[in-house]
Amino acid sequence: MMKTSYWYHVAGWMTCSMLPVTLQPLSAQQTQRTNVLLITIDDMNIWPGAFDGVAQTPNMDILAAQGTMFSNAHCVVPASNPSRTALFTGLRPETTGQYTNEGCFRNKQNNKTLITLPQYLQCFGYETVSVGKIYHHARGMKEIPDPYSDPESWDLQPPCSVGIKGRNLYIGENGYGTWHGGEITGYLGRMGVWGPVPYKTEESEEWKNVRYCAEYLNEEHDKPFFLACGIFTPHAPHIAPQKYFDMYPLDRINLPEVSDDDFKDIPKVAETNFSTPFVKLMREKGEWKKAVQGYLACMSFADDVLGELLEALEKSRYADNTIVILLTDNGFQLGHKNRWEKYSLWRMATNTPLIISKPGDKKGQVCERAVSYLDIYPTLLDMLKIEKPDFLEGYSFAELLVEPTAPRQYPAVITHGEGNISVVKDEWNYIRYKDGSEELYNREKDRGEYHNLAQDEKYAALKQQLLRYIPEVKKESRR
Repeated sequence: MMKTSYWYHVAGWMTCSMLPVTLQPLSAQQTQRTNVLLITIDDMNIWPGAFDGVAQTPNMDILAAQGTMFSNAHCVVPASNPSRTALFTGLRPETTGQYTNEGCFRNKQNNKTLITLPQYLQCFGYETVSVGKIYHHARGMKEIPDPYSDPESWDLQPPCSVGIKGRNLYIGENGYGTWHGGEITGYLGRMGVWGPVPYKTEESEEWKNVRYCAEYLNEEHDKPFFLACGIFTPHAPHIAPQKYFDMYPLDRINLPEVSDDDFKDIPKVAETNFSTPFVKLMREKGEWKKAVQGYLACMSFADDVLGELLEALEKSRYADNTIVILLTDNGFQLGHKNRWEKYSLWRMATNTPLIISKPGDKKGQVCERAVSYLDIYPTLLDMLKIEKPDFLEGYSFAELLVEPTAPRQYPAVITHGEGNISVVKDEWNYIRYKDGSEELYNREKDRGEYHNLAQDEKYAALKQQLLRYIPEVKKESRR
């Protein structure tokens, strides 16, 4: 593969002298450091087969069997942009100010000089490569990379797009989904569509992106690499080649469990959001099973794409010297609690698949401890035996890769809009909203989070214990 033909080299403005650690010249041992393959999947919830889900995901299941599967992993924010910002900066939205999908985190106060995980690795001899959607946007096809892809983080970025062709087949002249005829407007009105498309898997942008990665893995590199590959599907629209829909006949689709009296103990602030009318109309028009079918089809499509990438790694010279981290940026609700998409502090929106596989480590482990994507940055540095900087706000869970049942002091703390916080520790999910209202769920006994225990006095001490993990907003950084 000739990099000059379609790879764009980014000259990073950050110098290694800016790092809060003392760097020594690279030794021969450092040039042989372990490589990293980071795979991010967009909007995939905890339905993969390995996670006891209903989706057919054999490649993800194989990867889980080769490493450690974290069944209680959580995004920092249940939305793509702030989730990925927290992952790569190691900082909470209360610090960066990136709470929503709007805006580029670099443009917020005090964020220009933030040192992301790939930037940090560059200073330890790593070549950093981004393909597909890694930050909030992919690089794009123009000569200059999309600033939302954070070009400062990467040595190499191939021009690329994302997605599958065919959304137009389900869109009317008004630009909205034909199944509702424009009754739903905005983002969901345009993107909330589903159905098979007459294209092959290999014709998708997702397949092209993993082939870029496969070619990179087939090359000889004189530096260790941090290769990040983003798979956009199952992000909406939920369209895929027909064969993936055939895997999920409509008469075998089991709809998410919905309790009729679920909202009797829910705080007023949490009863509805922008997607609630969408869910109501979808159910009224008999589209719910079709929508879930489309989501499952997209999950299996993404798994096939993943399989192509994992096969390329397995055939490469780097198979025995590469850590693989697979994660999804947030969960996804498919009618749960009258919600569609993410954007809540309940389990289906925040609990995400996370698998870490390192050559030589134990295989087939399952860790049930709560961990956060804020912890990925320090965990990877520990795995690579690289000194951690002192600005990180997460806590390494590298010890859980050795002993998955080891005690863990730190919970996963999730933010959804300034002042709305979820604290997940062991089986508990404590939610406190900006107005002071609360929810408390025992996920071991109440997996669907139908019974709010926050008003039960016997849990007062537990609430106080979890309450102390709620972060403060750093006013000087917030914009």
